[in-house]
Amino acid sequence: MKSTLKMQQHRTINAIRFIGIVMLTLLAYNPIYAQSNTTTSTQVTDNDRIIKGIVSDETAGLVGVNVIQQGTRNGTVTNEKGEFTFPNKLKTGDVLLFSYLGYVTQKVVIKDSTTFITLKLTEDLVEMIGALDTSKPYKSKRKN
Repeated sequence: MKSTLKMQQHRTINAIRFIGIVMLTLLAYNPIYAQSNTTTSTQVTDNDRIIKGIVSDETAGLVGVNVIQQGTRNGTVTNEKGEFTFPNKLKTGDVLLFSYLGYVTQKVVIKDSTTFITLKLTEDLVEMIGALDTSKPYKSKRKN
């Protein structure tokens, strides 16, 4: 009985040693990647800058306004105060589209001096033309 118990303990210790050696080997030979602060000339130029701003209507800041770079899928939405920070750096000449349900979509072209945008959206008025047709009242097709 003692010999089988000692054999099981010996096997367990050997298995733990083997797993430890494998883990140390993987850790030692795993390449470590660090973030570098150097940038290449294709990534950042002097014209690239982070754009921030506030979007509001006549009363207060609008929550959830879509801010999208035209021609791309890059974008963000405004917070509860109507503030936004665009996640990508933008260049002079890039166009931001501001859209919100019930308001007119507006375009803003980024200029050399643009770093902060204050924008007021105007309501999009939808007018219904014509009168209701009351000559054909609705009848349920369901039979009781």
